[in-house]
Amino acid sequence: MERQGPPNTGDAKRDQKLQEQQARLQERQEKDRQKLEQKQEREDQKLEQKRADDARRQQTEQRHQQQTQQMEQRHAQQQQKLQPRPPSDRRSESQSQQQERPH
Repeated sequence: MERQGPPNTGDAKRDQKLQEQQARLQERQEKDRQKLEQKQEREDQKLEQKRADDARRQQTEQRHQQQTQQMEQRHAQQQQKLQPRPPSDRRSESQSQQQERPH
């Protein structure tokens, strides 16, 4: 913003009054500028926080999906262990266990 020099109308009182008005206007404009800058900084911070929150939320969702898949795999393995085996598997298993035992 370009600032004007002191007014020079030829009337000292009028020049003084115009100079005071100009100073007040510049002060108000500076306060407005600072206020807007602060508001924009707060909005930027909120956006950054939201981005960080979104990233954390996405990471958490991915971790939850991974945990769910691992649990489902574990449950499937546990379920398979409970399934009855065909008799031929049982015989060969008991034979292999007997062979492993020292006599």
